[in-house]
Amino acid sequence: MIRTEAAESEPSRGLHRPAVVSYLSEFAEIRRLLERSACRHWWEAASLELFGQQPLLVDGAMGRSAPQVPHKVELALEFSRRPLGALRLQLLPHLSMGPVCESALTELAFQCAGTIQRLASQRWVVQAQLGAPCLIGSSPAMLALDRHIEECCVDACPVALLGTSGNEALQTAAAIHHGGGRAGHVFVKVDCATTLEPPWRWVDRARGGTLFLCHTDSGTRADQEHLWLQLEQALGHATQLDGHRACRLVVALKAQHLPDLSSPIPYGAWSQCHWKVITLPPLSQHPEDIPVLARAVLDYHGHSAEHRMTDALQHWCTNYTWPGNASQLEWTVARMAVLTANTPIGASDISLLSPRLLGDAGTAYTLAEPQAPRYENRDAAPPPTSLPDVLARPVEHWVRCVLEHDTQAFAQLHAGLARALQYLCKQFHESISAEQLADQAHVSVSHLRFLFRDSLGLPFKLFLQHVRIAQAKRLLLASPQRRITDVALSVGFSDFSHFQKCFRLIVGQTPGDLRRASQGNPPASRDTSDMPELQVRKQRDLVAQLTLNSAFQRDCRASTGGEG
Repeated sequence: MIRTEAAESEPSRGLHRPAVVSYLSEFAEIRRLLERSACRHWWEAASLELFGQQPLLVDGAMGRSAPQVPHKVELALEFSRRPLGALRLQLLPHLSMGPVCESALTELAFQCAGTIQRLASQRWVVQAQLGAPCLIGSSPAMLALDRHIEECCVDACPVALLGTSGNEALQTAAAIHHGGGRAGHVFVKVDCATTLEPPWRWVDRARGGTLFLCHTDSGTRADQEHLWLQLEQALGHATQLDGHRACRLVVALKAQHLPDLSSPIPYGAWSQCHWKVITLPPLSQHPEDIPVLARAVLDYHGHSAEHRMTDALQHWCTNYTWPGNASQLEWTVARMAVLTANTPIGASDISLLSPRLLGDAGTAYTLAEPQAPRYENRDAAPPPTSLPDVLARPVEHWVRCVLEHDTQAFAQLHAGLARALQYLCKQFHESISAEQLADQAHVSVSHLRFLFRDSLGLPFKLFLQHVRIAQAKRLLLASPQRRITDVALSVGFSDFSHFQKCFRLIVGQTPGDLRRASQGNPPASRDTSDMPELQVRKQRDLVAQLTLNSAFQRDCRASTGGEG
């Protein structure tokens, strides 16, 4: 594991510091790990050399003058019997290598290898769009989790993840899948509480890869026993057909006490199976990783952590006793980032949006905060007088901007709302749901509705109606010979009566009255000439049906001799 040799007289070449450090960079994580290591004072410089990558200087300064030439130690980095690279240390001159030093450096090599592999799995999670990375940090809890993951990667035994059903369970299963050499195969996640597929379909889809099950403990005991019996039969049948392509099983379970059970699954043959059990640490057990997690959440959701992260946010996120897992931290930080509209998240924002983080000291801390403008970045922030002007503008202004594709005016609005309006510029005539528009705006549906009401003064559906009616009004006046039904269909209405109702409410008159008024003709008492033939036929059928129903009721009363 350790090879010691005399250092070369020339300083090492090619070592550099990467220009961009992300939350998934080995440079940043290994550097934090070395700073927290018990043997951090044993070397003058440390460099990380991974296969296929250039060397990274992660600690110290190479090439500086020293009274004596130090020793150079190379620590081989391996994970699950697979070489990853090497960590090179230039030890201090007075340090003598002995059994204690070798044991400490060997442990350091194990920790570095586990961290590197965990970061690789997190990059794979982000690329596969499985969620935000939450297995980040160099705390003792994370290093212990790396050991458990490596033990699970050596063999193919089923794995039970106890503790949380949030992102930690999903990404721990993904880390086992990636570290066990199955990264090129399929990873299938199944929610047993909502799926309608039988277990044999899960096993067939996960053939050769990993099958991750969550919420297996939902339902009654009989339901759970039936589920595990079917899963046992499906896995057994798949193994008989092709043992080399059998899937790896990983199950997420809630934290529970198992006093007299050697297996986390007490049903059938599963109770006698050899399980690898991992107890996932809650967020409260590794608070030192919270600052890194908060920055990762901001960057993952498209908010620059360099600009949005503040000392107040880092302080209160770290000192708050989180009752849940990293999913709760992600939801809280991402929500505050969206609602603060591209400004640094200060204590006043935390007090307004997530006051539980501040606790009893929240009021005093907020009052002590300097009364400086919230926009610390003057280049990225709008001028102080622009926001009231934006909110004071009528709905007709934003409707005109959408119809005329005036995207420069949207820059004054919230970024998510601006993206939504830019999408409406080209797609307002098509069928658009709030969920579809929220995906285009990169915000939640509830927050999108809040932005429309708060910034534009109208709900999303009503604003869309204003845009369509405004375009229909333009078409009616520009093309007097065009049928009104064609205009209604072209702007996104599929029901003529609904189009007339919306038009009358917004414009104050019917489409036919508007067209006749523009031509200098008096409005008619009723406009039915442009009503589609299908609409008229439906009304006639409805009247005929009502007539038949009345005749049928009269015949019934006559036959029974009643009058009621």
